[in-house]
Amino acid sequence: MRHLSRLWFFLPALLSSSVWGQNLPPIRVGDQPGFTRVVLDLPKEATYTIEPLGAALRVTLPDQQVEPGIHFVSQPELAGYVLEQHEDKAVLILLTPQGVTPRSGYRTMTLAALQGDGQRLVIDLSGAFVDTSPLPAFPEFRFVKAGGRRFAVVVDAGHGGPDPGAMGPVVEKAVNLEVALRVRRFLQNAGVDVTMTRESDAAFSSDKRTDLTQRVALAEGKDLFVSIHANATVPARADGWCGLEVYYFGPSSARPFFPPPAPLAPTPPIAVAPSPLDALAAAQPPSTQVEPLDPGTQPSLEDVNPIPPQNLPTPTPQMNSARRMELSRTLASRVLSYTLGATAAVNRGVRSADYFVIRYTSVPAILVEVGYLSHPLESQNLRNPHYLDRISYGVARGVLEYLENDHPLQ
Repeated sequence: MRHLSRLWFFLPALLSSSVWGQNLPPIRVGDQPGFTRVVLDLPKEATYTIEPLGAALRVTLPDQQVEPGIHFVSQPELAGYVLEQHEDKAVLILLTPQGVTPRSGYRTMTLAALQGDGQRLVIDLSGAFVDTSPLPAFPEFRFVKAGGRRFAVVVDAGHGGPDPGAMGPVVEKAVNLEVALRVRRFLQNAGVDVTMTRESDAAFSSDKRTDLTQRVALAEGKDLFVSIHANATVPARADGWCGLEVYYFGPSSARPFFPPPAPLAPTPPIAVAPSPLDALAAAQPPSTQVEPLDPGTQPSLEDVNPIPPQNLPTPTPQMNSARRMELSRTLASRVLSYTLGATAAVNRGVRSADYFVIRYTSVPAILVEVGYLSHPLESQNLRNPHYLDRISYGVARGVLEYLENDHPLQ
């Protein structure tokens, strides 16, 4: 009897299609600019449920049958898929490297069959499918632990004037300014003094050294420096790279880390990953050598060709360099967490880099990359005012949470 019970347990997997009916047609996968399309040809009466699981999207098809198997696709949005048969239901698991959530990563639609009276379930996958809905009204941010203090922040809209930055359907300098002006509004509404490096399509100087030096000089006597930029990559990789990342000046050996999205409703302070600064040789001056950047970035000329050390600004030592680096890392984590929470975009992590404006400031400083202008879909997101509102709120909220919870009292 024990062997017979085992046979009954495995019997559904052993039954042929002649018992359960005809298998569904093979799944069709198509590579589109910025996304991957998956098409299931289903009977007219078929029903389904879709569950985002983070690294996978599960589609359950009651009363349907498939040929079980594993299929490799190797697209940026779809590594492959698994077909399973569970008694009287079929299950499709799409493996999604860029991730899926209830708010992001995929879109679905149902269309009539190309032939006959069936239906097509169409699933489009992309990390650039994000939350572009209007930003809801959140309660006004109020400082509690830091109540009574008057904070001052520099917001830098990267590039400007003769320097366009990265190019795409929209020019980077325009995106940077749109976001920076919104960030200023959110910070000022919370009572923070904001100094802008520019409020229009302008620069301090056409000479890059002079321009960057004067931007950095504005941080003297302030609490923070936040630089806004947009990213780009080479055409061969443009379809696959999208998402948000935040940089701080840190050791070249520091590994990226990936803070989780923070809920936008008022919550207790989020935990920040431990700092690697114990490994620093604090007595040594920072190296002027540029380490290889993450391949998903395409920095500007001043980033890959650092300005020679002569005539560089000398920051007023408001705090020692190790402490400033640690606080910058904490600020970067806060800002990325809340920006991810606001947008549901791909998390490309907190990273260290040798960018001029975050290296030579005298206060904690970060550089925020708000997305990839080279991505066919994300570049369109960066033209959407609702999405720009969400990015800007996330950046500002991260700054405010840092000032409230992490900035030193003195």
